[in-house]
Amino acid sequence: MTYMRRTYCLALAGLLLTGAPLLALGPVETDHVTAELVAEHTTIQPGKEFWVGLRLEMEHEWHTYWINPGDSGLPTTIDWTLPDGFEAGEIHWPYPEYHPLGPVASYGYEREVILMVPMKAPENLEPGTAVRLSAYTEWLACKVICLPGEAEVALNLKVSADEPEAHPVWFERFARAREEWPLKVEDWSARAVRSDNRFQLAVDLPEDFSGEVEALRFFPYEEGLADPVAPQNPRLIEGRLQLDLPISGFFTGEVDAIRGVLVSETGFGESLPRRAVELNFELGEDLEAAAAGGLGGIDLGVGFLVAIGFAFVGGLILNLMPCVFPILSIKIFSFVQHSGHVQSRMARHGGVFGLGVLVSFWVLAGLLIALRAGGAELGWGYQLQSPAFIIFIAGLLFLLSLMLMGVFEFGGSLIGLAGKTSGSGYSGSFLTGVLATIVATPCTAPFMGAALAYALTQPALNSLLVFTALGLGMATPYMLLSSFPALLKFLPKPGPWMETFKQFMAFPLLATVIWLVWVLGQQVGVDGLLYFFGGLLLVSMGAWVLGRWATPVRVRRVRLIGQAVAVALLIGGGYVAYGATQFEPTVGATAGGGAVQWEEFHPDKVREHLAAGRPVFIDFTAAWCLTCKANELVVFRSADVRERIEQMDVALLKADWTNRNPMITQALASYGRTGVPLYVLYSGKPGEQPQILPELINPTIVLNALERIADPS
Repeated sequence: MTYMRRTYCLALAGLLLTGAPLLALGPVETDHVTAELVAEHTTIQPGKEFWVGLRLEMEHEWHTYWINPGDSGLPTTIDWTLPDGFEAGEIHWPYPEYHPLGPVASYGYEREVILMVPMKAPENLEPGTAVRLSAYTEWLACKVICLPGEAEVALNLKVSADEPEAHPVWFERFARAREEWPLKVEDWSARAVRSDNRFQLAVDLPEDFSGEVEALRFFPYEEGLADPVAPQNPRLIEGRLQLDLPISGFFTGEVDAIRGVLVSETGFGESLPRRAVELNFELGEDLEAAAAGGLGGIDLGVGFLVAIGFAFVGGLILNLMPCVFPILSIKIFSFVQHSGHVQSRMARHGGVFGLGVLVSFWVLAGLLIALRAGGAELGWGYQLQSPAFIIFIAGLLFLLSLMLMGVFEFGGSLIGLAGKTSGSGYSGSFLTGVLATIVATPCTAPFMGAALAYALTQPALNSLLVFTALGLGMATPYMLLSSFPALLKFLPKPGPWMETFKQFMAFPLLATVIWLVWVLGQQVGVDGLLYFFGGLLLVSMGAWVLGRWATPVRVRRVRLIGQAVAVALLIGGGYVAYGATQFEPTVGATAGGGAVQWEEFHPDKVREHLAAGRPVFIDFTAAWCLTCKANELVVFRSADVRERIEQMDVALLKADWTNRNPMITQALASYGRTGVPLYVLYSGKPGEQPQILPELINPTIVLNALERIADPS
């Protein structure tokens, strides 16, 4: 007997030393999670089905994962060890909870969850005996950090020929757990189409639906199919729920149907006393057929109308932003030139200018929608992330400034400056609208951010309507001025002074060129700028030749030679300048400025600082974003702001979007934005949602935001 006890003790010690999990009939406590195998009844019958469950109890603010964990995580698994003849079914998963954390989100459970599994006992069980069911389970538990967990759990059940006896504790808890299962509904019409970079889902809700539309969220079963953090934009139109399911950037497959769980935290109504339903969305074969059923068309819900209003107001305010000032001065000069003409011609010029703005917005929006549909991670102002585009625009503005100074003339008029009100003058007004739109894209006015983020998650037609409202807002002041001549009486009459004024207006354009060169330097470095300036030198020589020897006063032969030489120099200059695109940014170049210390943005750094309980301020910026630069100069050079940031030990992260960066684009999307600037402030306290600051900030706004996280009361 002594030998047996010694052998048992040695075996037990070996298990402890190797760290092997011990079989347990009760709760197994691990780091942050307690696991236990429980049953609905205390007895089972031969040949009958019964239910058991893995109960996981998590510490405060810790969570485990659903069958689809979301951006990260692992679903809980159960590996059964059963007596002969027993059969175990699949886990019945309760509907999940949504857990956002900065630029990522997961699906899982907090506090407690019971993962119920159906079992079937064999016919040959002897009443009066007992059976032991055991299982090895693994899970991943996360708060800000994640820890894998495991346990071996077991359960003894008596066999009885009588009706099973309800467990005094778990019978009622199993009944509540069943209410957390998604209800399978067969009579709800659910369909989907794939549009651009998302799926569009539509389902007919019950007539007595009384929940909050904003509280609805769809959780797909298939892992990696959808972007968990992207907004789904639920909206209710004549009893039909429509929502977007943005496709994950890592998904490359095809699906015939989308199965998942639709959750309403506020319920679906009296006819459906559940908070979750299981739906199967069949994909339509063609988009037009689905659109006829309500998908892909114009959504006249409140979200759409608000986005239209925001876009129009944002377009109006855009005229006051620094990006548009050079073109604003040009257009005012055009009005002065035209002020002596009849009203109808003035109105037509204003309309053509507005058309140029609208067409430009349509082209930019169309390209953005098409490229995003192709999987490109792009946002508003995406064209300025291309060095080649910046070289083209900077060269064009440089040529315009030379023309304004009188170095050369091009057809007597360009962009409405040498203004004839007939013939080619209309093309000048149109081109002014085009140029105004292109130069305006680096700026984001108030209200624009939310409107553009909404637009790029909508069907193509809805997106174009929002961009149309933005263009109309920008063009409206000019169209009003041209339509109502009485408004022009405050402008001076045309005269010799206009030539001096025209030359003076070259300087705002040159200021814009200087800014674009600085942006280009962030993208191609000092060596790349050498090529650009070499190209600009050739372009300026071409303009000089054009103005010196290609004028109408020269004989035809000289004029033709001058034009040929000028064209050759202009093309050569463009070729040399384009050579700048082969270079990389100079090490250490950044869009950041100010008198504070910044860290380079990465989602892992956000999680690291939050895990340490440290407040985090994220500045999404770009070198080509003048609004961003103005905000940084005003705010982060403030002694009060710097002092408060230091006192609160705020981690400052700069997300530099000067060049294309899919990680930053995804992070912007996680906060419901598609462009910069964006300012996000985390308190560092577990579970608290971040503050999203306005596009235009000042020291008072930032200080108030810091005070709110320092003293939440």
